[in-house]
Amino acid sequence: MRIFRSLQAKYLYLFLIMAFTLFPFFWLVFNSFKPSREIFSARPTLYIKNPTLENYHWALGPKGANLGRYLLNSILTAGLTSLMTIVFATTGGYALGRFVFWGREGIGIFLVLSQMFQGPLIMVPWYKMASAMGIINTRLVLVLIYGTATIPTCVWLMSGFYHGIPRDLEEAAMIDGCSHFGAFWRIMLPLVVPGIIATGLYSFIIAWNDYQYALILTSSDFAKTVQVGLAELMGFFGKTSWGGIMASGVLTSLPVIVLFVVIQRYLIEGLTSGAVKS
Repeated sequence: MRIFRSLQAKYLYLFLIMAFTLFPFFWLVFNSFKPSREIFSARPTLYIKNPTLENYHWALGPKGANLGRYLLNSILTAGLTSLMTIVFATTGGYALGRFVFWGREGIGIFLVLSQMFQGPLIMVPWYKMASAMGIINTRLVLVLIYGTATIPTCVWLMSGFYHGIPRDLEEAAMIDGCSHFGAFWRIMLPLVVPGIIATGLYSFIIAWNDYQYALILTSSDFAKTVQVGLAELMGFFGKTSWGGIMASGVLTSLPVIVLFVVIQRYLIEGLTSGAVKS
């Protein structure tokens, strides 16, 4: 009986935390389908009296926010960042986790400490380098910056993932005639697919959610990301369409939510396996 009551209390506690966390998002979704007069009603409700798609039409339409162009920029930028991070993390993590060489521990420590220098501290150096290379106001500069922010963490995670795989598998493949690269490609990579998915999604989310770098380094519609476009909707055409902003918020959250739902099992498995060394 005590165990049953304890489980009830735990589930109630988790439910309260989940409700507190998800309520703002549900409120965002509900209001995105409400007309303006219903959003600003003196008595707000948790249900929709007169559902409408007008807010979504405004968010995506050419006469409104035209959010689609910013969504495309974010998808391309985050996708390329994720791809670059996967390439460097799988190879760098393999070298760090499987080979013994002088300075390996120092490199691992440096990868972790490098995360202390993100944000405003390196904004000015990044801006000067991007200006010298002529890549300001392009998607390329964002991909490079996001890559430098995500690669160290992902290399560290992947090295722990490789470290947890028995060396016997790799040695057996090499005895059968595989080179180091052959053993890596044919044996190791299939075993670390959950880790690859975890690092890919992690880097995608970091790039997708960034606002600071995109705001400072981009100014044209060709390169602006959805986070910058969403912020610019405040005071759009001299007024603020709160219903349109809420619809835009739902559209901005949707790609990451879909990705997480599809591959959440691999994400949890990859993060837990990669963070623990056997």
